[in-house]
Amino acid sequence: MKKLPIRPLPPSRALGAEISQDPFDLLSPVLRSFSFHHPREDTAPIERAWQVAKSLHEGQFRASGEPYISHPLGVAQILADLGSDRDMVVAGLLHDTVEDTGYSLEECRRDFGEAASLVEGVTKLSSISRELSSAETIRKLILSMQQDARVGVVKIADRLYNARTWRFMPPQKASRKAKETLDIYVHLADRLGMGAVKTELEELSFKYLDPKIYKAVVRMVAARAGSRDAYLRNMMEEVRVALKKGGIRAAITGRLKSYFSIYRKIVVLKKDFDRIYDYVGIRVVVDSPQDCYSAMGIIHERWRPVPNRIKDYIASPKPNRYKALHTTIVGDSGQEIEIQIRTEEMHREDEYGIAAHWRYKELGDFESPEWIGRMANWVKDLQDPSEILPALKSDLTSEEILTFTPKGKPIYLPEGACPVDFAYAVHTEIGNRAVGAKINGEPSSLSAKLKTGDCVEILTSPCPNSSPSPDWLSFVLTPKAKNKIKRSLPRGKNPEDAAMGKKIFLSSLLGGQKALSYSSLLQASRRLGFRNFNALCTALGEGKVQPAAVWKAALRGGASRESQESDKYSLSVAGVEKGEKIELAKCCKPVPGDAIAGFVTNSRGVRIHSVRCPDFIKLSEKMPDKVADAQWKGAKGEFEAEIEVLALDRQALLADLSRAISDACVDLSSSRQKVASNLVSAYFSFKICDLAQLERVTKSLEQVEGVIEVKRSKS
Repeated sequence: MKKLPIRPLPPSRALGAEISQDPFDLLSPVLRSFSFHHPREDTAPIERAWQVAKSLHEGQFRASGEPYISHPLGVAQILADLGSDRDMVVAGLLHDTVEDTGYSLEECRRDFGEAASLVEGVTKLSSISRELSSAETIRKLILSMQQDARVGVVKIADRLYNARTWRFMPPQKASRKAKETLDIYVHLADRLGMGAVKTELEELSFKYLDPKIYKAVVRMVAARAGSRDAYLRNMMEEVRVALKKGGIRAAITGRLKSYFSIYRKIVVLKKDFDRIYDYVGIRVVVDSPQDCYSAMGIIHERWRPVPNRIKDYIASPKPNRYKALHTTIVGDSGQEIEIQIRTEEMHREDEYGIAAHWRYKELGDFESPEWIGRMANWVKDLQDPSEILPALKSDLTSEEILTFTPKGKPIYLPEGACPVDFAYAVHTEIGNRAVGAKINGEPSSLSAKLKTGDCVEILTSPCPNSSPSPDWLSFVLTPKAKNKIKRSLPRGKNPEDAAMGKKIFLSSLLGGQKALSYSSLLQASRRLGFRNFNALCTALGEGKVQPAAVWKAALRGGASRESQESDKYSLSVAGVEKGEKIELAKCCKPVPGDAIAGFVTNSRGVRIHSVRCPDFIKLSEKMPDKVADAQWKGAKGEFEAEIEVLALDRQALLADLSRAISDACVDLSSSRQKVASNLVSAYFSFKICDLAQLERVTKSLEQVEGVIEVKRSKS
């Protein structure tokens, strides 16, 4: 098919943003955009889908108060703007009809043919609990993408439209949706090469998941906008002049790294924000791949490139098909700046990714990415829905390596994978019977880390009944390998079952208001028919027993147990010998209002911890027999508390923080600070009476300019 002229690409925020000027013809922007990309295609099915959707959603409204039809219309417009084919646009209009109206999949297939399979792929599973629904819906999405990769594009367009309306949701629900988006959908968009959509989903998720840090980053960037923009304009002009002299025709634009990217650098990676020029870049769009290399040569001749910062993604594209040349140069004033060089087609595919393939190609010309099939194969085998989201997140966020069988068959694996992962990726039977491996012809252990280019030969046992070793679970990485090993082990022999059971019960413990002693857990184990607590944990891990049943059995005999009162604090500890010394743990410094538990030490009496204290969690897992029930009886005495403040470094910051503590009517005992680049972590200790007073201090500190986060110290 002959390529159409490429119009300037809008940012992702413009996708689906055109509003019809005629209130009686809301579909016109969708038809106009679709016809631009597919001028020879009949739009009648899109118009019929619009009439069906509008009729079925009549009388339904969104949380924003808008008619519900605004959502499918917006999704369809995003898809049309991406250049999606007709069935995808039809699916965008109809994707909620099967779930939210009486319209059945059979009727949809009758009326719209192939588009119905896309509608089925993005329909949520609403007949199960909310906790399982999210995981099972994503499992269904991945399996549907294996059949048709277009399902993923429709679902991501749906998530993008919804993310733009999170402001109408309760904050807690918006935060939950943002976390799911950041964990799964952002990485799906990245794997599908949809760079612009991925960036907007990251920004919106960041904004609703951690609004305080988001606002702080926005303020930081805005405060330096003047000097940054002036420097960027000057560099862009110099690059334009240099390329023009070299005979290269180029479109040159400046780009600011996203707020989420900046956040990762200054907060997660602890980079120095004062190096603001590291957060801006220049994009050079030229006519051909040959011009890309010529442009880089001209730029390197004019400016000094930074060693180890030159990337050739044209010769070696990323797994998501991304192509470009990257280089970082040192500008005339000494600041580093990144330059990306690409063609118009490379730029279009970076913005829209897999969707761009349907813009100018027939569907039959497109080969579905290999990773979709690989992911679907292990997703369908997972038995426990709670494992789906963590496993998907791990798989999607890992860098890929390319390995080979002795016959040259390519096997893609996540970075850090070992020969056992390789064996199960080839075939389950090879994994089960593996006894050794050769990497590039040399003998190797089954736990060795593989790297790109390795040729791996798996040595197998001649015994057809061979089974995997439980020890492999300590070093395998891929969800498929872990799942196959677990399923091959005899029921109750899986070493992870007991650990998983303890983790499950600990999660329920953290949601309660008190801990349980080991003696009460032993009693609960016997009441439920298990010989000891470890056997009970194994049953929890296997899903045979629910945490609520353990609580009920443990508390049945807890009321009559003797308690020892503390002389110093208004609290009591159950099940310990009279005369034991009771002290508050210094690691977490609990105060009245915190859920607490006691830990009986060998020589220092009983230490009272918050049940959320990381040290207590580790101790209770190793020595559960040392845990004792404890509870507050009042707020007697003074309590030492420590607050950690994360803030941007500036003059008089510490003075302002100290003043905020004083304004909350508490006396500062001590303080210490750690400075990492442009971030200050300040720790303040003071005396308080209860949790309410601590909350007043926290609120006072949050009002100080430059403060990003205030929380209880963990040390």
